[in-house]
Amino acid sequence: MSLQTGSERDVLVLAKTIAANEFPVERPGVIAQDRASGALLRLAPFPWKGADTDPPVQRWAWLQLGASKDDRDPRPETHTVQGEILATGYVEAKEGWRLRWPFVRPHLRGSVEALIELSRARAATMGFVRPQADIDIIQLPLRLRFRCASDDCDTMHELPVLDWELHSLAQATRAKYGPSWATKFREMWGAGLAARYDVHLLLSAYAQAPTKLYVAGLFYPPKVAEDAHEHVHHVEHRSHRGAPPPGPRQPA
Repeated sequence: MSLQTGSERDVLVLAKTIAANEFPVERPGVIAQDRASGALLRLAPFPWKGADTDPPVQRWAWLQLGASKDDRDPRPETHTVQGEILATGYVEAKEGWRLRWPFVRPHLRGSVEALIELSRARAATMGFVRPQADIDIIQLPLRLRFRCASDDCDTMHELPVLDWELHSLAQATRAKYGPSWATKFREMWGAGLAARYDVHLLLSAYAQAPTKLYVAGLFYPPKVAEDAHEHVHHVEHRSHRGAPPPGPRQPA
């Protein structure tokens, strides 16, 4: 599945990421799915002004913009943005993410280790991983500790969080709760979140260190069991796409 070579694209925003200024360095960006190809794009650096993008964009918004491959970045998905950025639509979360899941499923990976192997080969440097329920959020700097929900993973991972939304929520929680903010934040975004929602992590590799990953986005759709017929269909669809063997059964 090749990316279109023209500059104008329709993309769906999946995550906004802040910069990392210490090694490995990362530029602020947006991770989106290209409508024409279905591929994930890393739009970096995305225009930022102060504490948000300029213009501000929200996750699950469709954008029309100009983008071209960044040949200086070794990661195949990285593109630079040119020209005007127009918001053209929004994908709703209704009906248990029925409209959103098709944009996530093609990019599911079984584990952190599987994504690192793909990244090392420059085949894919982004993807979704489902953690086990015992996730934990660590503050200053923000890091997420988890195990993958896969039989192939027996390692506890601890990855930096560059998700713009989670950093903004941390600041808001700190302003509201003062000295007790860390405890409140951990309750809301750690194991408590996994107990209530079907958590998935959007992970990305650094340009300077392709075997090092960071959390680019935190996704928490409702826990809805997938119909058995649909599950078989999704597994077959992944096989046809040449995706790695699926991990644990995914919800609809």
